[in-house]
Amino acid sequence: MALGFGRFSYALLLPPMRSALAWTYTQAGAMNTANGGGYLLGALLAPLVIARWGARPAFLAAMLLTAISIALTALSGHFGWLIGVRLLTGLGGAVTFTSGGLLAAQAASRAPARQAGTVLTTFYAGASLGILLTGLGLPPLLAQLGAAGWRAGWLSLGAASLLGLGLAWLATRDVAARGHPSAAVRPSQLRPLLRSLLAYACSGLGYVAYTTFSVTYLRTQGASTAQVALFWTLLGLAGLLAPFIWSRLLARIWGGRTMGILMAVMGVGAILPVISAAPWVAFVSAALFGSTCLSVVASTTALARQSLPPAAWGAGVATYTITFAAFQSLGPLLTGALADSGAGGLRLGLGLSALVLLLGAGLAASQQRVEPV
Repeated sequence: MALGFGRFSYALLLPPMRSALAWTYTQAGAMNTANGGGYLLGALLAPLVIARWGARPAFLAAMLLTAISIALTALSGHFGWLIGVRLLTGLGGAVTFTSGGLLAAQAASRAPARQAGTVLTTFYAGASLGILLTGLGLPPLLAQLGAAGWRAGWLSLGAASLLGLGLAWLATRDVAARGHPSAAVRPSQLRPLLRSLLAYACSGLGYVAYTTFSVTYLRTQGASTAQVALFWTLLGLAGLLAPFIWSRLLARIWGGRTMGILMAVMGVGAILPVISAAPWVAFVSAALFGSTCLSVVASTTALARQSLPPAAWGAGVATYTITFAAFQSLGPLLTGALADSGAGGLRLGLGLSALVLLLGAGLAASQQRVEPV
């Protein structure tokens, strides 16, 4: 819900929204910049909300806000209204993701050592489940309803999110009852993790251009509805398989090397469609990018668990989330502005974003292991 529906589904709904609302690429990018701004605000508020209410109440309340704001996106095509609800969706998603990441870290701490990585990647694969479901459901709906179908798409996602809230309530009961108390993280504890934080900033700046504009780019290259649906479904399916692919890697106490490997694979996946317009290249891109996108997020939670005392895990996860959110807000707007400038179009923006991911991979790989203090 928080990311699969709240953020990533926008890529599928963007082409009909641009057509129906006559947006420029800059306006289209501004929508996910607003979502990113809300995500940044939510990431800043999350530690306070978690400290006051606890991780589970914060998680469930944020999921409710996310579901309602997704549904409200369908009510009006006014630019200001859509900016506002996209901001609310981002805010709810950040608190959901941060508090949920803390709950996942607590669950991983009670699992056998070899299964800790699986617990984390399973939680973060939830966003990939959202991508898979939207890939299966939205393209046929939009093909049937045309440009006006974007409203039905948001309403459907909002209704599905409300149903998911009940499952989340059941799933978190036991974890919340035995979690660690929350505490602030000290600057001296974060300073040794600076390279991984900078790498995660690159991840935020680089990945969001792909998740915002990849479908629009494929459409400009002549991709059919079936090809787009397959591309997006593969993106989600690869993310669902990520726990089986990367769990052992995430369980290794390697400092930032795990994060670096994942970001390198994601960067290669992001640059492939820029190099070739062949449909099979787009499908390989979806598999590589989808299998690593959320696993990079899991790697930061693993780093927090390995490098900070248990009481500071929540604040550590929030710090990574804030760093990510601050930079992901810029990505869609910059890519959209480059596309509108005519200097290479979307291909230039997507290519530069992929290079940022590869730069981040190098920074992450150089992050040394840190002992908890």
